[in-house]
Amino acid sequence: MPELPEVETIARRLATKLIGRTILSVAVLRSKSWSGQSEFVIGPRIKTVARRAKILIIEFDNSLVSILIHLKMTGQLIHVDQDKIKIGGGHPTTDWIDELPGKHTRVILKLDDDSTLYFNDMRVFGWMKVVAKAEKTKELANYGPDIIDSKITDAWFYQQLQKKSQSIKQVIMDSAFIAGVGNIYACDGLHLARISPTRLAKTLSQSEAEQLLVALQTVINRGIELGGATIQNYKNVDGLSGKYQYERRVYARESDSCVVCGQSILRIKQGGRSTFYCPRCQK
Repeated sequence: MPELPEVETIARRLATKLIGRTILSVAVLRSKSWSGQSEFVIGPRIKTVARRAKILIIEFDNSLVSILIHLKMTGQLIHVDQDKIKIGGGHPTTDWIDELPGKHTRVILKLDDDSTLYFNDMRVFGWMKVVAKAEKTKELANYGPDIIDSKITDAWFYQQLQKKSQSIKQVIMDSAFIAGVGNIYACDGLHLARISPTRLAKTLSQSEAEQLLVALQTVINRGIELGGATIQNYKNVDGLSGKYQYERRVYARESDSCVVCGQSILRIKQGGRSTFYCPRCQK
């Protein structure tokens, strides 16, 4: 599943192609992938393409409805212009190389400049939803503030951690608490802050909580600068893959040397996910 930097990259890239355009038609090839009334998004101009947590949001100039998109594990959004140039992002199946629509294409949006936006999803876990303002508010209320939201204060972060009895890694990956911290950036952020992923959240001191918040924001912002990480399932459609994977501190580096102390990186399981950390640096 793409993490916050990857989704942010998709939003920024698609914004260059979609803003100002009008949807002429919506073809739903798999009903599970689309919900809401298509006619509400046909006609008004696209005003913004944004991201909240890991959800992409397409807004229109009439402000009546929005399209929410979650790629989940294997979703893709691919924009193809008149010259057959592709841009977007998602799970790297052959759909982003082959002619579209492909066997995994679930929704097709035709635009007024003779371009097309394809939503492909191999495992059909992702979705596109047409929602009114109240529905959008309800959907987004399931998520805590984005980890890079400037409104998050050191004091608030520390106070919230004091209420949590789970391991700090599991807490920071809980999107209902803080949105946007996936496995890659959770592991690397904890390493940058020199905090063990197995520590109970409530045991962190105020200074440790402050260090962790800065570290998480640092690795997330660096991921955005580098276009995300191309690890396992994620790749940009046009082949310009993200480059954060070349700066990973600990994620997926089991048995490699720690970039700080040289100790071998360990891998353990937490909440069904692999956790990578340095047993010497992280306490």
